[in-house]
Amino acid sequence: MSETMNDRTCPVTGEPLLDGEFLSRGGAARVRVATASMPGLMSDLAYAASHGVRTGEQVGGSGVPSSRAPLNLALMIEVDEMCDSILTWATLLLSHVMGPAYWVKQGNWWGVADVFKTHEDKLRRWPEAAQCADEVLYSVARLERLASPGRQRLVFVGECSACGADLLVRDPDEETTTCRECGAVEQIADAWDRLLTKARESLLPRTRATRVAEILAGVQVKDSTVRKWQQRGRVAPASREGGIRLYRVGDIETLALQHLTSS
Repeated sequence: MSETMNDRTCPVTGEPLLDGEFLSRGGAARVRVATASMPGLMSDLAYAASHGVRTGEQVGGSGVPSSRAPLNLALMIEVDEMCDSILTWATLLLSHVMGPAYWVKQGNWWGVADVFKTHEDKLRRWPEAAQCADEVLYSVARLERLASPGRQRLVFVGECSACGADLLVRDPDEETTTCRECGAVEQIADAWDRLLTKARESLLPRTRATRVAEILAGVQVKDSTVRKWQQRGRVAPASREGGIRLYRVGDIETLALQHLTSS
């Protein structure tokens, strides 16, 4: 058998793949370098996400802020989605190499970077490597754009209804904004409404659904509290996917706000 298979190339670099490889040496190195930036990147994003956020202000049920929505609510939701993807792939790779008893702790970005550094060679020969690299590199690139100084001076209020591009505004209290990609004029309140509706209707595993509900409600929601609500029949999975119970974010958010007003 030849050393290389010319009809198989690395999805990241385009280099010919060696026998048994699913990602080239260069492709795996790009994933390692990208994830090595995560600790510093998350520090930058933590500042951006907290900048301007007002504690105790809730988002109205109609999608229009009842007082004024946290300025970076959309950023926080977007960051959580990208981080969840990276953390999931780090855990899947670690479990592939070390066994199902191993995982990466939530928020341990040094641990994430270490997984892709330590097991760089194993990643190249992992059948899931192409999808892993695609999603991890996309997520890191997206986080880098969100953390850029230019983006931190703007507020992400959702997506353009015409082309799906990010809607970025300097003052979220304005009524309208113009999409920088297609030129469509969008109502900012409508963009918020679409963003919040999408977030509330999302079906996610309990721990991630709880995190997003916590962002929407603007109050701390412990996973142990959600487990108690589940045991008492106050919240239940809305669906299942591959044996994983999925919860509607809005259901947890509603209970969190009820718990806040009753306490």
